Amino acid sequence: MSNTATILPRTVYSSPRQQQRQHRILTVVREQISAKGYDGINMREIAAISGVAPKTLYNLYGSKDELLLAAVDELLHEVRRQESAMVAEQGVMRYLAHTESIARQIISTPAYADTMARTLFQVGRDHPLVDLLLGNAVRLAQDNLQQAQLKEELKETIELAEIAQTLVSHQWGIVLLWNKGIISSESLPSIMQRSNLLVLIPLCKGKCRENLEQQLSLL
Repeated sequence: MSNTATILPRTVYSSPRQQQRQHRILTVVREQISAKGYDGINMREIAAISGVAPKTLYNLYGSKDELLLAAVDELLHEVRRQESAMVAEQGVMRYLAHTESIARQIISTPAYADTMARTLFQVGRDHPLVDLLLGNAVRLAQDNLQQAQLKEELKETIELAEIAQTLVSHQWGIVLLWNKGIISSESLPSIMQRSNLLVLIPLCKGKCRENLEQQLSLL
């Protein structure tokens, strides 16, 4: 079972209309961050654009930081829905689907991804965004590696936690290079997958390894 953290609003509604309102608010947050950067947004403006009263917004999310975390969390859930649609079962292929979904999201919303990367690189290690983006990424990678080991896709004597950290380190190193303009958006998906494959192929066995080697040859 994954222990991925979830950021929830202070008030959780169940009706479709209320859920749509929350989704609209978080969509506006991401759009405003893309347009103005995190420092350029404020709660009253978010409330006005979202069509809700400032008091309602503060009841749902007590601060701008809470809004930021909730907006990121909602987007990460959408990424996970995409990856599960691509590959139903957890394991090596599911992790590759996850990183492909991440790359697609970066390409589709580059301004937002750029702002979030810059924000992450600037905050301290105890900021909740660190665990939401990095901690969750490591846990997700380890979950998939554990399932891969149960499915006998991996060699027996490997340290899953260290491999998960290595995969996420490579992924965010690539995001940093993209953020600094060294890697283009067009090449981001292939570079990210090539990095994954180069780490995973020596650890895999049997049909799984053959599939990964074939994928690498096509990049």
